[in-house]
Amino acid sequence: MLKRTEGMRIGLSWFCRSMVLVGFALVITVMTAYAQAQKPLVDLNTASQKELEALKGVGPATAKKIIAGRPYSSVADLSKAGVPEKTIEGIKPYVTVGKPAVAQPAPAEKKPAAQPAAAKPEAPPSPAKAASPTVAPAPSAPAPQKAPAKTSATAPAKRAPGQKVNINTATKEQLDALPEIGPVKAQAIIDGRPYKKIEDIMKVKGIKQGTFNKIKDSITVE
Repeated sequence: MLKRTEGMRIGLSWFCRSMVLVGFALVITVMTAYAQAQKPLVDLNTASQKELEALKGVGPATAKKIIAGRPYSSVADLSKAGVPEKTIEGIKPYVTVGKPAVAQPAPAEKKPAAQPAAAKPEAPPSPAKAASPTVAPAPSAPAPQKAPAKTSATAPAKRAPGQKVNINTATKEQLDALPEIGPVKAQAIIDGRPYKKIEDIMKVKGIKQGTFNKIKDSITVE
C-alpha cells in the first residue's frame, strides 16, 4: 500500500512538472508573437534597402530586386521581381503594400499684372507760326531682330564610334542610350553593380540573350 501511494506521488510530481514546462513554453510563444505584432509593418513601396534587409531571408541582392521592381499592388507581386516564394511566405506577416509617393507639381509662379501707362498731359496749343518749308522725316532705324529662343530639351548623350560603355561606371543616361535599354533597365543595371564580366549583365531583370547580343559589342567592364 505504501509503495502504491509513493508511486502516485511520484507520478503526480512529474505531471505537475510537465504542466509547468508546457505553460512556460506557451508564455514564451505568446510573448514572442506579441513582440512581433508590435513592430510596424515594412512598406514594400517606400522602405529603404536597410529596412528590407532586416526582414528574415532578405539579403542585399534580394533587397535591390525588391526596390528595382517597384511599385507593387500586393505582396504576391514580389515574385515578378525574382523573389523566391519561400522568402515571400516568410516575410508576408511583416510587410505591407502602400501607395507609392507621387511627386506633387510645383505651383506656378504668379506674374504681377502690368500697370497701365499713365496718360501724358496734352501740351497747350502753340500760337500760329509762319509757314515753314516742309522737311521730310528721317528714316527710322530697322528694329533689331530677336535671337531665336533656345530650346530647353537636350539631345541624348551619344557614344563616339568604337567607344564602349563601362557598365560598372557609366551614368544612367549612357546606359539608356544602348539598344533596347530604357531608363528602367538602366537603373536596374546600376543597382546590380559590380559586374566581373559583360555576360553578368544578363542577371539583370529584363535583359536576356537577345538584348545581350545587340549590346555586347558596345559594353565593357574595364
